[in-house]
Amino acid sequence: MSNLQSILLAAKTGLSPWQRIPEAKWQEIAAQCGAEEVQEIHARVASLKAELLTIEEWDGDTQDDINLSIAFFNGLLQLANGNRS
Repeated sequence: MSNLQSILLAAKTGLSPWQRIPEAKWQEIAAQCGAEEVQEIHARVASLKAELLTIEEWDGDTQDDINLSIAFFNGLLQLANGNRS
């Protein structure tokens, strides 16, 4: 079972609900990600990409938010894969 949600919630401690997890914390998060968390991250990226296709062209704010989330998760994947090498 993946602990990704718990890891992300812990990383958001002290942040306002609308604040994104700062890039300075990404390595710490990635270090806690095992195979199950990496699998969940891949699933989340796929889901976000599918959602992006449903967003109207005029809704740039939502497109930006989804793209930022995709970039966040892709960054975690790169770091997590680097931790395994």
